[in-house]
Amino acid sequence: MPTSLDIYETEYYDCDVSLSASPVDARQLAAFADTQMPRTGIGEVPWSTPLSAAQLTELTENGKSEFVSARMMLASVQEPLLIAIGALIRDPENYPHPRMIIVVETESRGQGLGLRIANELLGRLKHGEIVQVEVQQKASTPNRTAGFFEKLGFKCVEKNYRTGNVSEYVRGDLVGTVPTNFSLYELTKRGAG
Repeated sequence: MPTSLDIYETEYYDCDVSLSASPVDARQLAAFADTQMPRTGIGEVPWSTPLSAAQLTELTENGKSEFVSARMMLASVQEPLLIAIGALIRDPENYPHPRMIIVVETESRGQGLGLRIANELLGRLKHGEIVQVEVQQKASTPNRTAGFFEKLGFKCVEKNYRTGNVSEYVRGDLVGTVPTNFSLYELTKRGAG
């Protein structure tokens, strides 16, 4: 059953970061999943399993996912460009813990967008709850990301790094794949019993 949440907008560099609830536009969700998630090697650790566009769409339609997206406003483009997206997935029948996936477009990294999205999503966790997080980022930033979670009051239960290939699109056309770095975290609030 879809939920209804207020929309929060925060100006962040030259982007608007907006928090919205299910349902999201199915085409946007499918495009995100199909361009960012296939053949990335997701699933190399036990708690990180692949999610297809169809699965993400179903989770959204069932009210089990919340999304945060970052869009860049450009004068030459009518529609704001989607440059980052994060998903918080609650599906207890299939996953023992909530899962969080954050993906930032290659050219938009280094601006802190992934951290901004993580901050918005982590604010929805309950005290003592463990969340499983996958962050796609530059190789140079894993320690900074870990430090960000610690400043929010989280402790890392498990952490892994890996590299996978992500499909690259130019003006909607597939042009190949790009090696991409991922950090995999399992986090809980500090002081949890």
